[in-house]
Amino acid sequence: MVKNASLMMMIAASALLSLNACAERADVVEYDPSVPTVVPKTAAAEVGIMSYVNDKFNRLERQLEDNADRMDRLERDSDRLKALEAKVDALEKKLAQTTTTSSTPAADGAVTDKLTTNATAKAPMSEADNEAAQAEYKKAFDQLMAGKYAESGKLFKAYVDKYPDSDQTGNAYYWLGETYFVASKYDLALKAYTESAKREGPKAAEALYKQGECYVELKKTKEAKQAFEEVKKRFPGSSAVKQADKALADMKK
Repeated sequence: MVKNASLMMMIAASALLSLNACAERADVVEYDPSVPTVVPKTAAAEVGIMSYVNDKFNRLERQLEDNADRMDRLERDSDRLKALEAKVDALEKKLAQTTTTSSTPAADGAVTDKLTTNATAKAPMSEADNEAAQAEYKKAFDQLMAGKYAESGKLFKAYVDKYPDSDQTGNAYYWLGETYFVASKYDLALKAYTESAKREGPKAAEALYKQGECYVELKKTKEAKQAFEEVKKRFPGSSAVKQADKALADMKK
């Protein structure tokens, strides 16, 4: 009996010592960075959602900035186009208002009219005809500025047929040539540019240069060179001369 009691006391003492040892080891355990931290599933989900939202917001913000830049560029281009159209319109109105007759007193008191010096010259257009021609010209030009070349070409063709002696007919032939040129109808463009150059109007130099470009496209090198050289000869102070020089230089390459 005594032996059993002693045995029980020894077992209890041994268990107590083991518990104390475990407690001491637990006290000295430190944080080990190599052991991965377990994030609760709910927390991980929230972090993922926030990251997705932030990325999408950043993309939208960049898209808005890009769109704003595009709008700024479009507005600037639109303003420049409107300003150019206004200048052209003002110039053409001024040309339309220019008197086609010039009268000066002769020595004997008679009046000499330039139109009467040529028996084949036609009478000038009336004010009403000038206004109608101006309206039709503007309509054709507006279509051109809008990039509607086919429609613009039809309107300019109708204009030159209806008003062959208008002050703006030379310009109309030039723009008609442009509508043909962009459509790669170089034979028709060449005819229109030729008519424009004959009129000796504001577009004469450019029309002559464009004749050269048509010849280039038609593989008529000799005629193209002659047209470019004619630009330099007839219009030495025009901006078309630089274009002609460049075209000639390109043809030598």
